[in-house]
Amino acid sequence: MATKFDELTGFATKELFYENVKNAVLANPLERHCIVYFDIDNFKIFNDLFGYENGDSLLKESARLIKELNGNKNLCSRITSDWFAFYIPERKFSETALTDISDSLNKIFKESLMPIVIHFGVYSFNSLDEKVSILAGRAKRALKSIKGFPSKLVAYYDNKFMETERQEQHVARVFDTALKNGEFRIFLQPQVSAKKGLLGAEVLARWITPQGELISPDKFIGTLEKTGLISKLDNNIWEQAAALLKYWEGTEKENLYLSINISVKDFNNLDVYQVLTDIVKKYNIPPKKLRLEITESVLMNDVKKVLEVIKKLRKAGFYIEIDDFGKGYSSLSMLKDIEVDLLKIDMDFLRKTENELKSSIILESIISMTRKLGLEVLTEGVETEAQIDFLKMVGCDLFQGYYYAKPMAVADFSRKFFSPNLHSLQGEEKTVV
Repeated sequence: MATKFDELTGFATKELFYENVKNAVLANPLERHCIVYFDIDNFKIFNDLFGYENGDSLLKESARLIKELNGNKNLCSRITSDWFAFYIPERKFSETALTDISDSLNKIFKESLMPIVIHFGVYSFNSLDEKVSILAGRAKRALKSIKGFPSKLVAYYDNKFMETERQEQHVARVFDTALKNGEFRIFLQPQVSAKKGLLGAEVLARWITPQGELISPDKFIGTLEKTGLISKLDNNIWEQAAALLKYWEGTEKENLYLSINISVKDFNNLDVYQVLTDIVKKYNIPPKKLRLEITESVLMNDVKKVLEVIKKLRKAGFYIEIDDFGKGYSSLSMLKDIEVDLLKIDMDFLRKTENELKSSIILESIISMTRKLGLEVLTEGVETEAQIDFLKMVGCDLFQGYYYAKPMAVADFSRKFFSPNLHSLQGEEKTVV
C-alpha cells in the first residue's frame, strides 16, 4: 500500500495534499485562499558539493520553516525532490514571511558558503472553479517564470500573468503559419562611419500581420526563446538577409554588409556553421558581407564548443562581431582566446550610472584596448551629436543608434540613404524567402 506521507519531511504526498486543500477550501467558502509553490535553486549542485546528507538536512529545514508558516503539515507537500507546495489562507499570507525562509536557510547553512536562493510562485483564488491540481499548476508556472533570476524571489499568477500566458500561447500557435506566410520581415538599422559614411546595417526581425499591424519584438521574441522556436525565425531572417545582399549586387548598395544576430538557442538547436555556410553558398554571396553578431552571453554556453565554431566560421570568411561587450563576467579573459573582428559597446554603459566620469574613463580604456588588439569597435545606442563627438575623441569611428536612424523597413532604408528607384524598392519589399 502506497504511503500518503513523504518519509523525509512528513508532508502529505501530492495527491493527499490536493485532497486536503480541496477540503480546506470547501470548509471556508468565505475566505480567499493561496497555494504557494516553492523551489530551491541549484539543489543538485548543493547535493554534489556537500553530499546527500546535507542535502537532506536542507530539505528538512525547508519543510520545518514551511510548517511554521503554514501550521499544518497536511496542507504542505513535497511534490518532488526540492519542489514544495503549501496552502495558506490569504489573510495569513505575507511575502515577507516567504523571503524570511530564504534568510533563515542561509543563516542555518552559512558554512556552506553557497547562497541558497528560494523562488516562490503564488496563486490566490476565491473558490474551486478548477481542480486543485490546476490551481497549483498556476502557482508553479508563476514560479517558473522567475527561475534564473536571483533578484526576483516571488511571482504571482494574476490577471496580468494570465494575459501574458494567453499572448504567449497565441504566438506559439500561429508562429509556423506566420513564418510560412512571410509575416516576419527584416528591418535595418544603419551602421555608420564618421569618416566613410554608411557601411552597412544590423538586421532585426519585425512581425507584420496580414492586417498591416507591426508587432514589436518584445511581444514575440521571449515566447519564441521559451518554446525553442527562435532558431526557426533566426534561420529565416538569415536567409532574408542573404537574399537581400544578393539582390543588391550590381546596384549602388552592393558594397554594404548586413549584420545578423546569432543567439545562445541557435548554438544549441542548429549546426550554426553548416547552416550559415549553406546559406552563403545558396545565394552565392561573399561570407564577409553577412556579418555574424554574437552576444557575449553565447560565450558562457559551452565555451570550448562555441569558440571552435567561431574559429571555423571566421576561417570560412565570415566577419565576427561580439555584441553587448562588457555586460558579462569574463569579457577581458575571453579576448585572449576568441578570434573576432569587432566589439559592440552599448551607450547604456554610460547612461545607467550615477558616475559618468568613471564610466567615460572605462569606456575610453575599452576602446583603446580594443584598437591595440587590432579589433574594430562600434558603439550602439548613440542618440546625440555630443555623444558622437566624445566617442570620436576617444578613438571610436563606427556608430549605430537613433542619432542616425531607427530600425526601418528595407524600402525605407533605400529611400533614406540612396536615390529613389521604384523598381528597386518594390523588389526589396519581397526579400522574404
